[in-house]
Amino acid sequence: MAIPHLKQFSAFSIIGTVTLMPLLVLPAMIGVLVDNAGMSEQWAGWSASANFLASAIVGLLVALRVHRLNLRQLSTWALTFAIAADLASGFTAGSTMIFFAARIVAGVMLGATYVAAVSSFARYDGFERGFGLYVTLQFIVSGLGLYVVPVYADQIGAMGLFGAFAVLDLLALGFARFLPSEKADDSGDAESRSELKILLGLTSIMAILGFAAFEAANNAQFTYIERFGVFLGVSDQRIGSSLLIASLVGIPGAFSIVVIGQRFGTLGPLVFGITIAMAGLATLVFADSYAAYFFGSCCMGFSWAFCLPFIQSFLATIDRKGSAIAAGTSLSTLGSAVGPGLAAVVVADNAYGNVFMLSIGLFVVTMLFFIVAAKSKRKIV
Repeated sequence: MAIPHLKQFSAFSIIGTVTLMPLLVLPAMIGVLVDNAGMSEQWAGWSASANFLASAIVGLLVALRVHRLNLRQLSTWALTFAIAADLASGFTAGSTMIFFAARIVAGVMLGATYVAAVSSFARYDGFERGFGLYVTLQFIVSGLGLYVVPVYADQIGAMGLFGAFAVLDLLALGFARFLPSEKADDSGDAESRSELKILLGLTSIMAILGFAAFEAANNAQFTYIERFGVFLGVSDQRIGSSLLIASLVGIPGAFSIVVIGQRFGTLGPLVFGITIAMAGLATLVFADSYAAYFFGSCCMGFSWAFCLPFIQSFLATIDRKGSAIAAGTSLSTLGSAVGPGLAAVVVADNAYGNVFMLSIGLFVVTMLFFIVAAKSKRKIV
């Protein structure tokens, strides 16, 4: 069960995790913006959407050129600007339009770096175990963040939170030297549309859209899961503990692909994982106690971590140079942007059950996309 290219995969995992921090601690960040920066729940949700949307747009542009980019150089410059944008976010939290502008700049810079890191996995053998390592690290960091931030929100404040993001950007900058500097395709105009040809195939389109729907479903519920706990009357300490444990439950889910690889294919595990998510959401719809809140949160944590490496590995097999995983990552970020926005629309008057029903519908759409993608891929093979 040795993980090949462990040094490279570890570096990519650290960079990818850091660039996802606004997502990994999303509900806690929403809580800080509402309780400590005076923003409404709707505006806080839209600020997250603006950040993720900016990441998605720039990530898609990177995906269309990923065969011919120096990923190390791109990430070095992007992380440098991301540090400044995150610091500016801390100073301007509460000043709505200036804060929005800072989050958009941060989204652009972190989105470019995120795609560079994730697409790098596909260039190495054993990438499925690399993705398992990556998602495992994500959920460890997310769990710690979701415990620490709600419990110590008053002491941390908006400046402390976004200042911590900037420090982590600096850490990622130190690992950027491990990203590939060689271009995957240096053949010029004759291959200038190679990425586009791959991305316009039915398998790629369905898998990329499925990834986007998956992230929209998860982030719709994730945006307000902390607020839902407050609505139920759960203490800050118990909310933090629940979100921590829910993330830690995801670790064996993510690590399963490291152990079993792709022995059972992709579609079967995805259907299994998404079914668990929908069971957890159904529990949350009718939740009226801490026990139900805790159980539903744990189902979501396990499902999210379990499914991600299989989705990423599916995309990596489409193009080993990284264009499909790069585009899928970008569109999944768009899903991350759309999810909080849709949730902000339906959450009016504390209607959190509407958010969970929305996520169930998006998970059904996710399964349909991947069923079509899997059938299309088998026809090609």
